[in-house]
Amino acid sequence: MLSTSFQQEVLERLSQICPVYRVGGSVRDAQLGISSKDVDAIAALSQEQICENLRCWGYTPHLLGANVQTVSLFRETDRLDLVSFSGELERDASRRDFTINAIYQDVKTGEIVDPFQGLRDLKDHHLRACGKASERFQEDPLRVLRLVRFAVSYGLSIEAETWQSAIVSMPKLSMVSRERVTEELGKILVLDNMARSFSLLDELGFFQRFIPELSRLKGLANHRFNPDDGWNHTRRVVQNTPNKLILRLAALFHELGIGEISSEESLAGNGEESAWLTREIFSRFRWSMVLAGGIKGEQEVEFLVKHHMLGNIIFGEELQGANDWREVSLKARGFAWDMGWNGQVFDSLRVESLLGLWQADFQSGDHSGDDLMRLGNLQEEIKNACIWISGRLKTLNWQMFWDFVQEKGLEGKPLGRFKEQVRRVLMLEPEQSLNDVNFLEREYDKAIGQKLERTETI
Repeated sequence: MLSTSFQQEVLERLSQICPVYRVGGSVRDAQLGISSKDVDAIAALSQEQICENLRCWGYTPHLLGANVQTVSLFRETDRLDLVSFSGELERDASRRDFTINAIYQDVKTGEIVDPFQGLRDLKDHHLRACGKASERFQEDPLRVLRLVRFAVSYGLSIEAETWQSAIVSMPKLSMVSRERVTEELGKILVLDNMARSFSLLDELGFFQRFIPELSRLKGLANHRFNPDDGWNHTRRVVQNTPNKLILRLAALFHELGIGEISSEESLAGNGEESAWLTREIFSRFRWSMVLAGGIKGEQEVEFLVKHHMLGNIIFGEELQGANDWREVSLKARGFAWDMGWNGQVFDSLRVESLLGLWQADFQSGDHSGDDLMRLGNLQEEIKNACIWISGRLKTLNWQMFWDFVQEKGLEGKPLGRFKEQVRRVLMLEPEQSLNDVNFLEREYDKAIGQKLERTETI
């Protein structure tokens, strides 16, 4: 399907007064039997005339874009982008990036027009710039990243001249807005074939120029769980990670801290250092623009990077074969609670993301089938703990707790700390109850004891 009824309706009305052609992704994908939600088209009218006609027909056009302004229409999930052209298709095609994106279809007749042999390139699985490659990248250096995305998405080989021009043009990418670079890189990072994406970005010199912290990992020894250097280990972890942007970013940055910590014993220090470097890298991009939650999305990536080794640390004995499952259940609840509770709500999705990163990291190391089976069992225990905690939180009745703290005269920060302490114990120990005053007394005594201990230390 080349267009929805809404898009088709607009295009047909325009085609009654001027030549109109579909172009770009929708035409390309139609040749491959792929449906495309967004449609690009060109019309032989000035931008003002396009907008004027659309308004007369009751549509609301929006002018969008930096380099080439488009007239965009939206209806529910449908989008139609229109650009004015002179009426000469070859002239329009010469400004497009790649031949596979310069295939046109006449809206009125359905005829395919292919000035740069894009159909042949599609058939031959070939990616080639329109005209002189160096000029196309000069016009918009972001096309260097688009080259990677199209090559990987469609499994295309890249023509030699186009590839060499992309390498030469890579430094000019710094002239492109961080927003555009981030958006395009985000699309690359969620592709299925991350192994090729990673290799192409590296060969282009993208990492060396824009994320040198990653290039530094080449040849840098990893910790004992991973025999490869940090670079190859990172490459495999990214490939093993589910194609969710937050996880792919965490995988990309999770090992940045290796070589920055003094001892192999400080595995947690690797996470701390990696999280700090992740924050530094984020300042060069605009990931808050494309991550769910904005700034909080960036913070979630940092959280995952910081704690990516925690599972190996907490469950080290179990991963080596220890099987005290009563102890495992307690550890699983502790892991789930400490990672999922953010002070206000229990976020089981955060725990799930951390488990996904842990699994990808573990699978990329030197582990046997038995090791992987033990990891799977542990993660299942943690997932069950998340379900149990979510249910437990809904059933808590705090009335006796409030009566208790009122009697003790607790308020302000001491009250908040005590409540968090009680809540954590309730999540770790199913046998404890808020309706048990003896339990509250014991926890209160612990809290007072800890306070006195801190005071004596000071």
